[in-house]
Amino acid sequence: MPTKKKAAQAAEDPKRVAEKPAAEKELSPEERLHNTKLLLKKFRDVDYAVKVAEEELNLRFEQEYGTRLSTLEVNAELAGMDLSNTKLESYTRSIVRSKNMLGVIRAALEAVRQNPNQGELLYQILYLNYFSPQKPKNRDSIIDMLDDAGFPMVVSTYHLYLNTAIEAIDRILWGFTTRDCMEILCQFVSD
Repeated sequence: MPTKKKAAQAAEDPKRVAEKPAAEKELSPEERLHNTKLLLKKFRDVDYAVKVAEEELNLRFEQEYGTRLSTLEVNAELAGMDLSNTKLESYTRSIVRSKNMLGVIRAALEAVRQNPNQGELLYQILYLNYFSPQKPKNRDSIIDMLDDAGFPMVVSTYHLYLNTAIEAIDRILWGFTTRDCMEILCQFVSD
């Protein structure tokens, strides 16, 4: 909401554009398209929503066709059913796309684990923060769980590793950007 001062300035100079609050500032194209941290924060909710949608789909199938689909048969064609021009067709496709997307993200998490440079530590940090079935109560509980898993650390070290882990899965999901590649090339090319 604009302040009285900004409103008066805008009235004096109609060309003046009011500043956008931090939450409304425009993101760069890369930030809009590849916001890995937001993707990770939403993973648990999306995973739950897809499971609920799959159960709902199964109930609809049972009502309309008298059968349930197994997890592997969510794609109706695998079950030998023609859903063309039915309400269930787009709903089924949406669930299949969402499950595929979740599978890609889980595969990226496993790829982080395979990293020879602290892969297991980065995996554990990502898993506990974003992928475990129950969201941990707070940061301290995550640090305690990491300690139990053989990765003791203080809060500042935890945050460094969390950022490193997010960068690792980001690069797996979206690939190296030109900026990243230039930094690597500069390390190998002498001045």
